Amino acid sequence: MKLSQTKVELLAPAGKWDVLVAVIDAGADAVYIAGKRFNMRMHRSDFNFTDEQLALAVEYAHERNVKIYATVNNLISDAEMGDLYDYLKYLQDIKVDAIIVHDLGAINLVNEMKLHIPMHASTMMNVHSVEMATELKELGVSRIITSRDIVLYQVKEIGEKADIETEYFVHGDMCVSQSGQCHSSGVIFGKSANRGECMKPCRWKYSIVESKSGEEIGDLPDGYLLAMKDMCMFQHIPELIQAGVSSFKIEGRMRHEDFLRSIVTLYRKAIDDYLRSPFTYWHKIEDFEKMYKERVRDFTTSVAFSHATSNVFDYTGNKEPLFLSRGAVEKTLSPEDLDENPFETDNGNPENKKFLAVKVSTINAVKKSLNAGADYVYLGAEVSPVRGEGWTKEDLQDAVKMAHDMGRKIVYGTPRICTSRELSEIEWLFDIGTRTGVDGVLVHNLGALHCAKQFDLDIFADFSFNILNTDSIKMLKKSGVKRVTSSIESSFNDLYKLARHSIIPVECIVHGSLPGMLLEHCLPAMLVTKTNAKSGCRLPCRYINYALKDEKGEIRTIEVDQYCRNHIMFASDLCVLPYLNSFILTDVEVFRIEAQYYEDNLVGTVVNQYRRRMDLLMENPTVFCPLPESEWNNLVKESPKGLSLCAYSQNVTRSRSTLEVMKKATQTN
Repeated sequence: MKLSQTKVELLAPAGKWDVLVAVIDAGADAVYIAGKRFNMRMHRSDFNFTDEQLALAVEYAHERNVKIYATVNNLISDAEMGDLYDYLKYLQDIKVDAIIVHDLGAINLVNEMKLHIPMHASTMMNVHSVEMATELKELGVSRIITSRDIVLYQVKEIGEKADIETEYFVHGDMCVSQSGQCHSSGVIFGKSANRGECMKPCRWKYSIVESKSGEEIGDLPDGYLLAMKDMCMFQHIPELIQAGVSSFKIEGRMRHEDFLRSIVTLYRKAIDDYLRSPFTYWHKIEDFEKMYKERVRDFTTSVAFSHATSNVFDYTGNKEPLFLSRGAVEKTLSPEDLDENPFETDNGNPENKKFLAVKVSTINAVKKSLNAGADYVYLGAEVSPVRGEGWTKEDLQDAVKMAHDMGRKIVYGTPRICTSRELSEIEWLFDIGTRTGVDGVLVHNLGALHCAKQFDLDIFADFSFNILNTDSIKMLKKSGVKRVTSSIESSFNDLYKLARHSIIPVECIVHGSLPGMLLEHCLPAMLVTKTNAKSGCRLPCRYINYALKDEKGEIRTIEVDQYCRNHIMFASDLCVLPYLNSFILTDVEVFRIEAQYYEDNLVGTVVNQYRRRMDLLMENPTVFCPLPESEWNNLVKESPKGLSLCAYSQNVTRSRSTLEVMKKATQTN
């Protein structure tokens, strides 16, 4: 194989001025930095750059022929878009070399402002397919910072087939969850991982238990079961270059000067040595020993070369530098909460027709949902092996016929992650949809959206798009989306404003089992069979529904799908039934029940309760009508978990100090 390039960029982080000077002196080709807002490192007020410092940083770097990339990579609320407009204009004025973006609304704003500033798609956009990269390229993005959960051959494929630059994290802290798909911190603490305020529940101590009983299983290990080791690709410079990676990215905007100077120096030397003489290259053992001695955590190559095994985790927690939190009890609703409505609204627009949707996982649940009064039934795409066999071609056809005979609608769901395998499978699904007259498809990412546009089907965007602002909705509408689901980190106020100003219909989730994290790793495979999901796994997930139990006793079920990904659910289920009248007063058009992990009989029960409640409240929606305690007690009795308001009672778009949240968590728990 020929060398795909003769020059690669070494990209270093800097959270303070002395670090900026150090990494440039150590040989960085480019440095990524952040202002005091719109970035993913918001815990410390003494880090990041003021506007004046940003301008000085650009000047200092450019004098030394080094590029500056500014991070604008958190999710943004509508209330912040005016400030973002001014900030983007300022970044162009001071001539930063690129901005790193996450929110589709930011991309839309850059395009509407006609700015001439290159956009790099953040790893938080979780780009894991050629189709996603292609879609982003069409939106004006010039570089992809790839997902951390794909192997190098996929990185190479994205760069070559989408004809776009790729950037890859080669060293530093790793998130266990798929990037942009961790909602645990936002829902539990009101501090969103998608807004730079993660309280790191992935660094908690857990034991693995049976989900219903909560009993520990055999001699399986406990400890810091989700605590990833640090990425280190120092020994694999040739493989990175052969994969066509344009930019080698080092993580660590919160790291100190000496640490980063050393890391950058060592990578600089290794890259130059390889490019100078690739045939005789061998990394220096003394350089790696120095790096290893100065490490924060132990090292891993994660999934760079194959599906990960348990060696990517450090269960001991001995080398964790900081624990921002240690377990948390999710606040559940009680009968005392029923008499008071926590959600204030004006009279809204109650005349708008409201629809009830439910996501299910079996054909029997489709029947029960339709009989109980659902207007839309979504066929869930991720199949849990302990809950059902999934959808046959006949099921897909029968569901549409059944719904249409009753004047209702069926929507085909798609997986949250769509690599080339999943995309080929959803093409099969979409083809069936066009033949059966399905009423739409529910997509979770830009790759599935890109695929859906090739078919004559209505496209609905699901919660994985993390929609918090109407600029994102504008962008999706331009791409053919007919309806969007709000982020599951939305507060009620966020949802109210979003629906009020949206140019297409908005959907929200009102009930059900929600995912806190989405893992490429399979915990049962790692912990039970000591292997990974793709190499000799004995499939323990087929027999037991596993869960994680934290130090506070909260149990979070692990739902394993057909792709062996792990969906770690919240300890409590969302339920807004007592306050449904407030939601009816919003401009939200569709209320959804997430029931794909419910038993079929429970699906019918929950849909029936929401149908009856919606019909009652629509008769006089402006008057608060308390939910009868008997109805509440019946729902609690039937529910497999406690019931809570999840993020609706939080406010992730309001910044609070980390110390404030840590103090509150300590007092509560």
